[in-house]
Amino acid sequence: MNNSSHLSTRLAACLYKLEDSQHVISNETLFQHDNSLYGMLLFMEAEGDIVIDGRSYHLQRQKIFIVSPGAYVKLSIHPSSQADYYYIKFYALQPADPGHFVLAELKCPDELYTAHFQFLADMVQEMEKKHRSDSSWDVMKANMMFQEMIVALFKDTIHEQKSDLKQAIHLTLEYMEQYYPLHITREKLAEIAGLSADYYSRAFKKQVEKSPMEYLTEIRISQAKQLLVQSDGSFRSIAHSVGFSDEFYFSRKFKAETGYSPMSYVKKIKYSSKIASLNHQTTGHLIALGIEPYAAVINNAYPITARLRNTIAVGHSNPDLERLVTAKPDLIVASGSRHVEKSQKERIFNQIAPTITLHYSNDWRVHFQTIAKIVGKEKEANGWLERYERKAETIRKQIKSKIGDETFLIVGIGEGKMCVYGLRNMGTVLYGDLKLTAPQGVPGIAHYKEVTLEDLFEFEADRILLTSYRHNGTAQMDQAIRNEVGALYDNKQWHALKAVRNRKVYCMYDSQHLYTSYNALSHDLFLDKVHQLLMSDEE
Repeated sequence: MNNSSHLSTRLAACLYKLEDSQHVISNETLFQHDNSLYGMLLFMEAEGDIVIDGRSYHLQRQKIFIVSPGAYVKLSIHPSSQADYYYIKFYALQPADPGHFVLAELKCPDELYTAHFQFLADMVQEMEKKHRSDSSWDVMKANMMFQEMIVALFKDTIHEQKSDLKQAIHLTLEYMEQYYPLHITREKLAEIAGLSADYYSRAFKKQVEKSPMEYLTEIRISQAKQLLVQSDGSFRSIAHSVGFSDEFYFSRKFKAETGYSPMSYVKKIKYSSKIASLNHQTTGHLIALGIEPYAAVINNAYPITARLRNTIAVGHSNPDLERLVTAKPDLIVASGSRHVEKSQKERIFNQIAPTITLHYSNDWRVHFQTIAKIVGKEKEANGWLERYERKAETIRKQIKSKIGDETFLIVGIGEGKMCVYGLRNMGTVLYGDLKLTAPQGVPGIAHYKEVTLEDLFEFEADRILLTSYRHNGTAQMDQAIRNEVGALYDNKQWHALKAVRNRKVYCMYDSQHLYTSYNALSHDLFLDKVHQLLMSDEE
């Protein structure tokens, strides 16, 4: 049973009897407390400090304290203010022999917490009136109100203790993940948590299942793995950058954690075929490099399953952690999202294998070359990009000679939704590599923007390319998108668009996200598709 459960059981086993209640407004520092009674101090207004048996607490409004029998209490009230508080005296009794009770030792925290202070303050005011009444029934009611109040306070305090401890541990986890390169000690972490070093270590191990310093070492080794495969830094500089002051100690720790020396580890990753890809973007880059992923998230939203015949499926739309652990990859590659903060899953990925997360804001060519460098395919990547640039230039000249400066709008069709794609994904090929003219409004769309049919008139596009939007890879979504396109062609507003009137609409929605994914393979295939559609189009 944990400390909170012990405290809860002990407090609930006692009887509580209200003895007296006083409303005090004073700036006196002396406080006389009864030797045989417990006291509760409920501060309506206060500014200063309170010392209870040598333990000091900041004093302010809406604070509540419990004082044990005979405790030394000193109030230090700010000279310019007065304390307004209720001093409630009560007995706490615990059962002894049958039918007999003795004074209990509560051993509860000095300070109590509640989210319902005003409600309790109103209850105390009413309780005090009834306690001073001449009616014995009112006095009895006052005692019932007191018991109701103290039960609520004890329950709120125990709940707060549990939450506070969890939050305190979480603060130190965040601190380690952010400041791992710095000199960090157990004592420093305990100070951040507001706990003694020994208690912090025990609480941390119970919650995280490893010691604070073991957890810190894991973070540092995980970061070192990424730097070893991504940077050209020396082992010494990498050791220092992740928080190890001694490169030889770093090497020993690294080998103890991974089974490899840093140098052997780098060689192992560069020549490993056990690469796991966690989304279509990274899968497309690997295929373009001539690498079939060892494991990957696979579904029909990115219809290249024929190229993944020997790939282990580790998820359909998202990675399945159990499958990923079972696959035992040597390296995991994933693309980052627009959200900067790492998800819990990303931290877990790093525990399975070193995980390279491509930064969302980087250009696809940077992504491509980053992966190539890690897997030792830099020469192949450079050759691929040179061929791509030559192909794009050839197609650009042919298309430009045919359509000139006519504007081209990319419209995504989803189930009950429609979007305009901007400068990323297909836009990076259409408007960037092929230099086709974007309609007004598109340069302000970084990725995509959901729109209505009426909104399409604002773009005044000469040509429209119809593709998929949020396709989940199912046959049901295929049908839903076909239905949406059918509804468009049944709509008079659709036929009023310039591109539709002039029969300059090109359909690619039956290819799911083959062309919309932001990777080398998709962009190369999209070049070919645009060339085919436009050059075969009879003007």
